[in-house]
Amino acid sequence: MYQMLVNKFSRRNTLSWIGASGLGTAFLIGTQTKAKADDDDNNKYNKPEIVNAWLNAFYFDKDPATFAALYTKDGIFEDVPTGFKIQSPSNIKCFVQGTLKLFTNFDIKILYTFTNKSKAVVEYLFTATNTGLTPVPSTLGKSFTVRAVTVLDLKGNKIERSADYYDNAAILGQLGLIPPLPAPQPPSC
Repeated sequence: MYQMLVNKFSRRNTLSWIGASGLGTAFLIGTQTKAKADDDDNNKYNKPEIVNAWLNAFYFDKDPATFAALYTKDGIFEDVPTGFKIQSPSNIKCFVQGTLKLFTNFDIKILYTFTNKSKAVVEYLFTATNTGLTPVPSTLGKSFTVRAVTVLDLKGNKIERSADYYDNAAILGQLGLIPPLPAPQPPSC
């Protein structure tokens, strides 16, 4: 079945669909973070304002231009699992516009945040319903949950680079595009 699927889709299209999920998770984190920010000890210490702006850009503004403007003029968004990388606010804005069409029913649960003057790390669970991430009819309307981490490199009051890390095989398995992976067994002595 997997080989048949590979033959139906070009590598570029598949990577674009999967890569979009990374960006979706990256800018949708604000859906629960704003409400929790005052209660979460990880969010109380020296969080640069740019991180708060990044966390809330999509939820409050729902504007790709607002999100993209948070990046430096040569800022990079990278989706590490797929090798997808784009550079510059104008390209990031265009990509976000397309990404908004790929998911519905977002649910974000922040698990951990860390920030200092030059770095920020956000670990979260991302749940969404596929409305176009993969346009295979049998996957449309299916939901998935994936654990993810986004690392932000900060430069002054801008994002120089963001990198999303997540298990795209888990997404594909939950959507029924590949067989679910077996649970790992711990090594024995």
